[in-house]
Amino acid sequence: MPSPEQVRAAVDAYCDAYAHTDKEAFLDAFATDGVVIDPVGTPAHTGRDARAVFWDGVHELAESISFEVAHVHVCGDEAAMVFTITARTGAGAMAIDAVDVFHIDDDGRITRLEAYWDMAAARPLP
Repeated sequence: MPSPEQVRAAVDAYCDAYAHTDKEAFLDAFATDGVVIDPVGTPAHTGRDARAVFWDGVHELAESISFEVAHVHVCGDEAAMVFTITARTGAGAMAIDAVDVFHIDDDGRITRLEAYWDMAAARPLP
């Protein structure tokens, strides 16, 4: 089982990848066969190539994406991150409250990420 520090470091690596728009860091934060389900209820993106397609699709929708993390709860080999996503485009910006649940392996890599957010609750920003 990963240590609490490893779990937190994996979450931090994921957030840092978004903060620096670093696709390779995003991909490297995951185990080889790691899965992204974002949002829950949509098809899973399993494996590095599928996660790369997911990253590209997300970054085609917005010029910038940032996270304001309110709290990270670490429990065993999992973490729940409570945060707000801000997406900016030339047409404006929006904020979405979200919770991501991370499952971390013994090597400190994300094996599964489940994202919970609702586009219907998005708020326009100036």
